[in-house]
Amino acid sequence: MKRLVFVCTGNTCRSPMAKAIFTGLLVDRDIKDIEVSSTGLAAINGVPASPEAIEVMAGEGFDLSRHQSRQLSLELILPADYILTMTVAQRDYLQEKYPDKAMTIFTINDFAGKVSQDIIDPLGRGIAAYKECAAQLKRLLPQVLDRMLESEEPKTEDRKVAIGSDHAGFELKTAIIKVLADENYQVMDCGTFSEESVDYPDIAENVAAAVLTHKIKGIIICGTGIGISIAANKIPGIRAALCYNLDSARLARQHNDANIVAVGARMLEQDLAIEIVKTFLATGFEAGRHQRRIEKIMELEKKCLGRSNQGGLY
Repeated sequence: MKRLVFVCTGNTCRSPMAKAIFTGLLVDRDIKDIEVSSTGLAAINGVPASPEAIEVMAGEGFDLSRHQSRQLSLELILPADYILTMTVAQRDYLQEKYPDKAMTIFTINDFAGKVSQDIIDPLGRGIAAYKECAAQLKRLLPQVLDRMLESEEPKTEDRKVAIGSDHAGFELKTAIIKVLADENYQVMDCGTFSEESVDYPDIAENVAAAVLTHKIKGIIICGTGIGISIAANKIPGIRAALCYNLDSARLARQHNDANIVAVGARMLEQDLAIEIVKTFLATGFEAGRHQRRIEKIMELEKKCLGRSNQGGLY
């Protein structure tokens, strides 16, 4: 279930109007996996929609007579997948107040791919302004829904993944490849191809090269996952995370933007290892405050590149 929140100022006209129109679009298209709500930055809880909003929406076939305003709260913002504001000022305020959610906050015009501008505020301006506001929303919100649906479609590159293991991980690698192929991933097998002994740094390099060349995610496996992740992390641009449960796999992506997951074939039950890999591949990077930290990791790499002595500059 995806959650969309419309935000205005008082939550008595623009955002409830947007919610009503968008909900109508979902009904028309028989879409049941998007949950819509509305809120206001300066709303007082329990205030009804403005009479003009009720009248104009009734003319469009929507009933706002039972609407009750809600003040913006963490309970609404934190679980939201999309937060759409009426104005640029509202967007900027929310992005500053909730930096971890900045990548989910847009104006309606922004998200619809239009020039960044505000939805007209009709409060106190008469019935004509409310009709103009409704017309703006009716024009933009179908494009908002189209973009939401497009963003939820798996991108081709997101279904490509590189995998490699040493001899200790060969059996687990084979099982993971089968599961991913059944889920329509395109899997690049970077070796090894038997249980004959090989050196894990060679496999780590093969997978890392595929990840960097094709800009995809990778999976590496050895007995503990330790040696192969150490080797992979020597390669600039690689952030390999040794994961041991579902939370570590999820956070490796959300907070660290890891591009390779490492698992230990001798440390984990096969079913858990497979779920760790699936969680890693399905989770996105949250950016926000984490982006700054990733950039600092990249700066550390740059400091040491081209230095032949151990430790680079240090």
